[in-house]
Amino acid sequence: MALMRSGSARSTLSMMQRKATKYQKFLNLSNVFLLITSTILIFSAVILIKFYHINKLDFWSSYFWVAPILMIVLGVYTFLVCVYGFLISGSENRALLALYALLLSIAFITQLISIFTAMEVRTKVAQSNIGSVAVNDDLSKYGEDWSVSSKWDDLQADLHCCGGNNFLTGYNDYRNTPIGKNFSVPDSCCHNRVAGCGQGIFRFQEADIRNRIFLDGCLTILKDKLETDVIPMMIVYACIGVLLAIVELITVVLACAYVAQITRKIQREEKMWRHGSADRNGDDDVVDTLNHETMC
Repeated sequence: MALMRSGSARSTLSMMQRKATKYQKFLNLSNVFLLITSTILIFSAVILIKFYHINKLDFWSSYFWVAPILMIVLGVYTFLVCVYGFLISGSENRALLALYALLLSIAFITQLISIFTAMEVRTKVAQSNIGSVAVNDDLSKYGEDWSVSSKWDDLQADLHCCGGNNFLTGYNDYRNTPIGKNFSVPDSCCHNRVAGCGQGIFRFQEADIRNRIFLDGCLTILKDKLETDVIPMMIVYACIGVLLAIVELITVVLACAYVAQITRKIQREEKMWRHGSADRNGDDDVVDTLNHETMC
C-alpha cells in the first residue's frame, strides 16, 4: 500500500515538474517579446525627441514633454524587468517570481498611462490649435530662462526657422520680447551663425533681413511634420502599446500561476515526506510486534 502511494505521489510530482517547465518556457517567450518591443519603444521616443523636437513643445501642451519621456522611462524599465525575468525564470524561488510579477504589474499600469499620453499628443496635433499667446509667452522668456533659450536655439538651428508662427514673418514674433526691444533676434536665427549676428536685425530693410536670418516660424515648419509623421506614429504606438499591455498582463498571470504551482509542489513534497515517515514508523511497529510475539 505504501509503495502504491509512493508511486502515485512520484507521478504527481513528475507532472508538476513538466507544468513548471512549460511555465518557464512561456515566461521566457514573453520576456523575449517584451525585450524587443521595449527596445523599439526607446528607439521611437529618441526619434520623436531628436528629429521632431516634440519634447520642446511643452508650452503648447505638457503632453508633448510627458509622452516621449514616459516612453523612454517605460522602455528602459521594461527592458530591465525582462532581463531580471530571464535571470530568475529557471529558479523556483517564489519570492523572486512574485517580485517579478509585481514589477510587471507596474509596467502594465504605466503602459496604459503612456498610451493615454500618446493619444493626447495625437489629439493636440490634429486640433492644430497651437495658440500664438502660448508661443509669445514662451518667446518672452528667451534670454531670461536658460532652458527656454536653449530649446528655441535648438529648434531654430535644426529647422532653419526663426520665431513661432507663420511663413516668411515668423521672426516678427520676437519684436515684443525683451530681445526684440533691442531690435535683435537670437543668433540661432542667422544663416551664418556667429556671435552677435542677430543684433539690430529689425533696423535693416526687409530685403536685408531675408539675406541674414531665417524667416519662417518654427511651429509652422514643424506642424507639417507633426501632422504627416507624428500622428500616424502615435496611432501605431497606441496599437502596439495595447498589445504590449496585454502581453504584460498575461505574463503577470503566468508568473502568479507558476508561484502557485511551486507552492503546490512544495506542499506535495512535504505530504510525501510525512507519509513516508508514517509508513516507516508503522513498519517499525510491526517489526517490534513480531519480535515480541517470537519472544513469547
